[in-house]
Amino acid sequence: MLLRPVLLMALAIPLIARQSPAQQLAGDSVVVDTVAPGLEHTYIVRQQGPWRVHLVRVDLRGGHYAVRSVRALDSLRGREKVTAMAERARQQGHRVRVAINADFFDLKTGESVNNQVSGGRIWKALAMSGPAGGAMKSARGQFGVTRAGKPVIDRVVFAGVLHAGRTFWALDGVNAIPSNGQGLVLWLPEANGRARADSTRPGRELRVAVVRGTWRDSLVLRTRGAVAAADSAPLPAGEGALVAYGATAARLDSLVVLARPVVARADWLPAAGPLEELIGGWPVILRDGAPTVDESAVRELTGKSNANVRHPRSLIGFDADTSHLVLVVIDGRSAASVGMTLAEAAEFLRGQGVAHALNLDGGGSSALVIDGRVVNVPSDPGGERTVANAILIEAIIRRP
Repeated sequence: MLLRPVLLMALAIPLIARQSPAQQLAGDSVVVDTVAPGLEHTYIVRQQGPWRVHLVRVDLRGGHYAVRSVRALDSLRGREKVTAMAERARQQGHRVRVAINADFFDLKTGESVNNQVSGGRIWKALAMSGPAGGAMKSARGQFGVTRAGKPVIDRVVFAGVLHAGRTFWALDGVNAIPSNGQGLVLWLPEANGRARADSTRPGRELRVAVVRGTWRDSLVLRTRGAVAAADSAPLPAGEGALVAYGATAARLDSLVVLARPVVARADWLPAAGPLEELIGGWPVILRDGAPTVDESAVRELTGKSNANVRHPRSLIGFDADTSHLVLVVIDGRSAASVGMTLAEAAEFLRGQGVAHALNLDGGGSSALVIDGRVVNVPSDPGGERTVANAILIEAIIRRP
């Protein structure tokens, strides 16, 4: 690897665009490491914060790198270090070069808060974001990659459909109890035996067999048995359960009498084309080159203790023409690096030429891994924390 230390002088201004020569302090520096062609790691030291920032820029042109999301333990529930997720992917034949922690999660169960799609496979899908039973009833920001390979950042919600012939029903989620207690949800074995109902959101369920298909196109289901109270029995491979919550229970009554297969299709709003990858964060902090931190406080109900306090940060974004992806970790909670507010993080990314950006889970969860090694300094006393999921940058293996 080639290391190129650079002192911040007038010629270095494009790297940190909003710092004039008069503002540059002794000890400010930038070290650039060309990890591989089209993959560059920049380590930025700024005494102004003070801040220590690791930034990876990925050239998406030419199809040399793929962006993929993975789950801890390959499970909807449970936690694992980013290094372990990257290593397991490597053992499965993926050439993982970079990995970063991703979504917020339940500390007890490890279940991520938002939607996740990996390789076209839906792990979790919700019409609205937020913890079940909590006050949050909104649509949170998420990062995705379309089947055509284009990155997207938006407040994404699931809008699935069930249909049989000319009859259609709304499908409101996959493997998740609706936070508002209303909706029709398809539960599949990926749920790992999670309870399909609770004391505040009871449900009625109709078992189904998965006849064929995948979420990349559609799933063909055949109803089995009668409608019953939703339970927590694990679902065997090839089977599922349609669970109706609240006022949507009547949908099951019309489904149970069908003597023909039912087709389940996934859709997402706002429409961006078929999504190959989708993973959550909170909130969107840049859109079209303009900071959106203030409006996110209303649209995504961002907490002031998160937005307005300096914390370690994990961030993802891309430039205006979607040619380059940027992964960033800002260290924090130490004398060497205090972390950033969301507003400071948005301005920093804008100075790096980023047009669209999403805040990921931060604090002790922030970890940036390059070729199997954590390059930042996690703030937890024990080092790298176990988390729910991660985003991987993988070199595409081209076979003769």
